[in-house]
Amino acid sequence: MPFEVIQPLRQQESLHHRKGLLAPSLRPTGLPAEPVRRALLTGGVAAGLMAYLVWGSVVERTFEQEDLYLIPLVFVAITLLTAAVTLVSPFLQALRVELALDEAGVRCAVSGLVTYYPWMLLGPAQIEPDWRGIPTLALTNASGRVFARVPLFGKSVHASAVALLRSYEQRRAGPILPAPPVARALARQGRPIAAWLEALATFAAAGNKRAGYREQAPIELGELPSIVADLGQTPEHRAAAAYVLLAQRAPDLDVVKDAVTAAAPPLVQLLVHLSPAGKAIVSRESIEEVRPFLEPDEAAAIDGAG
Repeated sequence: MPFEVIQPLRQQESLHHRKGLLAPSLRPTGLPAEPVRRALLTGGVAAGLMAYLVWGSVVERTFEQEDLYLIPLVFVAITLLTAAVTLVSPFLQALRVELALDEAGVRCAVSGLVTYYPWMLLGPAQIEPDWRGIPTLALTNASGRVFARVPLFGKSVHASAVALLRSYEQRRAGPILPAPPVARALARQGRPIAAWLEALATFAAAGNKRAGYREQAPIELGELPSIVADLGQTPEHRAAAAYVLLAQRAPDLDVVKDAVTAAAPPLVQLLVHLSPAGKAIVSRESIEEVRPFLEPDEAAAIDGAG
């Protein structure tokens, strides 16, 4: 999915755990950017003043010899400023990254740009020190290119990164199961979201008609609940199955409600929200949280649904 521009992420606690996701999402924000910039500005002015005093005392002799005692302060100021730049730079880098795992991939926001990586497009991840010795979580795509680096400051953040990494490797190694015939029949096949939903609604209507005639649901529709709940199925198949289930004449909300949580892929949450009975499961507030990770036409469907 191409990157989409989103609004700057809200300031939150130093580490938060999004409810329902598979592992703590990472975004250390304990050091706000504005105080850091103010500290650097103050340190820079102080270092400049010290340099001026040294220049006047040693070179131009405009100051008295006793002012030479300020020279050590110059070195202290420069040392502190260098240390600040060395440590603050990776922390500001961490401020610009947020990672969260769901059932089908990684939601990644980097410097206000967001994307969604399904497991099949992801490579290994690891925690290793950078050149400053700061432990850093690095995630790679299938070709081996690092697409996110998160410096880890503090024991709690490091522990959360270890938990995230463990879940990441477990889910990435999970198999993608072959879809049952009914799921393949509901596949999107490159259609726009509106055409896909229309086809799913037609499928559900046909199922309702046959169920009314036979007094029981057709056999193929009986497979839909297991498809929705099966994390080995692709998000597309799970989303389609959930939509058809909720478009049935007497939908079993509990089946979908148990399977579709905040950890469900954005596409699954979208189709549940757009289904006739789905807003009780995925509210407008919930779907807005995953809107940045949807394709433009998918996000537009949210507004069209009202």
